[in-house]
Amino acid sequence: MTFSIPSSLESAYEECRRQSRKHYENFPVASLLLPRESRAPIASLYAFAHTADDFADEPEFEGRRIEEINRWQKSLQSALQGRKAPPVLQAFAHTLKIFQIPIQLPMDLLKAYRMDLTRRRYQTWKDLLNYCRHSANPVGRMVLLISGIRDEKLHHYSDFICGGLQLINFWQDSSIDLKRGRIYYPTAELKKAGVKANDLLNLKDSPAVRKLARNAVDYTEVYFQQGVPLLQSLSGRLGLEIRTTYWGGRGILGKIRELDYNILQTRPAWTPWEKLSLAIRAVAATILPM
Repeated sequence: MTFSIPSSLESAYEECRRQSRKHYENFPVASLLLPRESRAPIASLYAFAHTADDFADEPEFEGRRIEEINRWQKSLQSALQGRKAPPVLQAFAHTLKIFQIPIQLPMDLLKAYRMDLTRRRYQTWKDLLNYCRHSANPVGRMVLLISGIRDEKLHHYSDFICGGLQLINFWQDSSIDLKRGRIYYPTAELKKAGVKANDLLNLKDSPAVRKLARNAVDYTEVYFQQGVPLLQSLSGRLGLEIRTTYWGGRGILGKIRELDYNILQTRPAWTPWEKLSLAIRAVAATILPM
């Protein structure tokens, strides 16, 4: 599909691009690896999601978080109906229409941000993966739809990639989330490792906490790898983008292992040079077997 931006929406899409460039990410966001025609729509998706995420997390929205998320949803619906809305939502509504993206996908994302405000514990892996189904999987499916890929089988593999990335982000940001009172490690896993919730919330490192992190990394690696058939099915610049994202996630898990699972005191992250090496590795993977 040939994508073009109407002159009336040029400034709206530029705002989305600005936001996608502004914020630090471990993984590519509307990067130069993507086909040129996909970058603006994916930037609009990123700006939509990142703004709602800020409502759920950033200090300036304390006391009015749910109201802001609800307002964001209503404004998206207004934009879809051609009524006045913030520029980001004007661009994103255009993207949804052009690529025939089901409205349920962005609604699921907003549901996840509401869950962040009301739920701070998950009993089992199944419970946590249900959160990922709302918080991460819709993003991958929307990226595929923007890229013209509607094969449900590939969308299913994307769910493993995106759900795995969400889990990786949890372990990477353990200390940040715990300071907010959120424990994403399933309660059943705490019991198995012999970890008390208060020890986590107080950022108290211990062999038991590191065992908890090790078990989480092991589980995530197995889950994440189930999405590899998607990587093997994509070619071109989109394939490069997804491979880079995949290796970025695997690399964060490796960094956690290198830290001996000290996830409470150190946040693993990529340097600019390491990000470049990920892209080089992705290019190599298109030539050599994975």
